[in-house]
Amino acid sequence: MKREFQISYKKEILRFALLLGEQMLTNGAETSRVEDSVLRVCKSRGFKHVNVFTTPTCVIISDEKFDGLTFMKTISKRTINLTKIDRLNDISREFVQNEDVDPLQAIDKLKEVEAVKDYNQFIYFAGTAMASASFAYLIGGTTVLDFILTLIIASIGVIIYNKIMKLNGITFFATLMSSFSIAVLGNLLVNYNVLQNSTSLIVGSIMPLLPGVSFIKGLRDLISGNLLAGISRIIEAFLIAAAIAVGVGVVLDLTHRFGG
Repeated sequence: MKREFQISYKKEILRFALLLGEQMLTNGAETSRVEDSVLRVCKSRGFKHVNVFTTPTCVIISDEKFDGLTFMKTISKRTINLTKIDRLNDISREFVQNEDVDPLQAIDKLKEVEAVKDYNQFIYFAGTAMASASFAYLIGGTTVLDFILTLIIASIGVIIYNKIMKLNGITFFATLMSSFSIAVLGNLLVNYNVLQNSTSLIVGSIMPLLPGVSFIKGLRDLISGNLLAGISRIIEAFLIAAAIAVGVGVVLDLTHRFGG
């Protein structure tokens, strides 16, 4: 019996494809790229009748043949880790190009990638703070004090965002509270005459919160024909942008009303 007609072998291939798709989505890959990788994996082993349905929160792999195998995985958390995406692409290409690769061994490689720790927290915060301070410099925060304070406030904003995400996992609320805190701190620095103007500090500090990546991925999904995934990503990006606007706008409005 050909191995492509063995149920146990088919299950191993579909499990590998499902885990690959899950990890790619979790680490920030576009849904169109996920679907393409999953289909290539299945077709490389003779399963050309497999269908894939992917959204930012779910991967479904279904078999049209008589045995009707269907695998599904929901995605609860998403991040951006290009290092893991690169390693996942290498594993996928190796599996497709070499038919001798055992699916169980490939699954073990995926688990190794999943176990890789994220970037060091110090490097993460330092990079975020430097990017924010540099952007603040470009829009008018040209003094050393502006640069240093933007470093500090941006780091505080990211810490608040991460803490709230660990507590409830609601991106909108975490973004709202983080941008609100940044605006409050910026206005306090002005009220106590530490800074003359908080515009560059606030704008630079909210840069890590902006949903630029989500918006671009949504557009790419729409262009590639993934309408549901594209629309959901774009709506998510607009909600995050609205949270930033509300968080900063409420503080500025209250400051203006009470004579700040």
